[in-house]
Amino acid sequence: MDGSSAPPPIETDHDAQYLKAIASCGDKRPLVVSQAIYSATGIKLLDTGAKVDSRILDRLFGHKLADPIDRSVASEDAVRPKDLVARARELIAAAPLLAHFEASLPAQSSRVWSAIAAGPLPPAIAMRLTVVRETVPHLYDHLLQATFIALFIGTRARFSDRDLQVLASAALLHDIGMMHADPSLYDTEKPLDVAGRRNLYAHPVTGQMIAQREPSLSPAVATAIVQHHERLDGTGYPRGLSGEAIGKFGRVLMLVEIVLAMLEHQPEHPELGLSLVLRLNRRSFDAGLSAIVLAALPRIALGEGETAGSSLEYQQVSELIDTWPKLCGSMPPAAGDRAAEFIEARLVRLRRELAEGGFGNPEAAALAADGDPMLCVEMAGLAREALWHARQIAYDALQRWPQLAPGAEGASPASAPGGSTAGKAGAAAEWVAMGLKLQATT
Repeated sequence: MDGSSAPPPIETDHDAQYLKAIASCGDKRPLVVSQAIYSATGIKLLDTGAKVDSRILDRLFGHKLADPIDRSVASEDAVRPKDLVARARELIAAAPLLAHFEASLPAQSSRVWSAIAAGPLPPAIAMRLTVVRETVPHLYDHLLQATFIALFIGTRARFSDRDLQVLASAALLHDIGMMHADPSLYDTEKPLDVAGRRNLYAHPVTGQMIAQREPSLSPAVATAIVQHHERLDGTGYPRGLSGEAIGKFGRVLMLVEIVLAMLEHQPEHPELGLSLVLRLNRRSFDAGLSAIVLAALPRIALGEGETAGSSLEYQQVSELIDTWPKLCGSMPPAAGDRAAEFIEARLVRLRRELAEGGFGNPEAAALAADGDPMLCVEMAGLAREALWHARQIAYDALQRWPQLAPGAEGASPASAPGGSTAGKAGAAAEWVAMGLKLQATT
């Protein structure tokens, strides 16, 4: 991954965050030990029939368990396939865009619900989903919406019934690794620091490990989970895969994440943001699957006086992109500075994609949109998306070279294997600091 390796998975068997979640679930609904819980060294920690709640945490912390705790805990109210279907139907009916998707499948919607109802649900996975439902309900809803969207795309792509079941399982578990991450990652208003982003980047690998230990799940489920944040152009994570290295189920889940991001963060016109993202990132996603989503989007009817002021977004994205060559002029990167080469290559691609999207000249684009409410909203969305991408370049550079962080001590950003001897206060570090500042103030 250009100077970095994939983040290690979060420990899943005795992770403190997940143990706290299980105990919290037990505080709300009866949970009992279904088989005695032993440490890896043979010490019995809890006997069969013991109640699981916050009072038992001290007995489990600090021990590596002989078996995953999900296999040793049971609940009479554990999630069942019919519960998944019922809640998913409620969520789809409450989200206009998803309801529109379902309405466009009049003759095939039964395949969607059948895939959810008939998919394998091992007891340990049912237990995990129960914990999610009781302790992080918005994540539970996120997983169910993801499952519907994935199956909508898969149905339109003419996947077989077997493939739809695999896809349903993968979508339902794609973010299950987040239960082992710090809860602050769920706070979308709080910018993530370097440690937080590394924790976030690990969740696909954690989810893969959870799926891999369930023999009733197809190996393709685990593969799709670990690939759901990859991108065809190699800009994703955790392994920076590209092209044919990403399977068909992973390609669907990549799009699912984008649809959900628009639903959750742009609720007024998610279809507008989704259209912009897919058109601006044509090299990142599967063209055929993107075409399915784009073709299914409803026409947008703007309310009276509904426009979007975009001058701030235009200024920010332009300044952040234009500052890079100026920094390189005043602080020329040394030959072989991999951080600078990475930023340069990503910005060249971003400029090209902006030009293809009609945003090559922000001032001219803003002038063209003046007086056209629909175009104004579209260009504002495009500017916000472009700004997000520019900031993401800064975060990705920081992920590969932590020494670029403002105030970081120690080695230079180019001290990674193959790097140059340039000092820390170089063009790359200055530009990354600008990107991080924008994330903290916008």
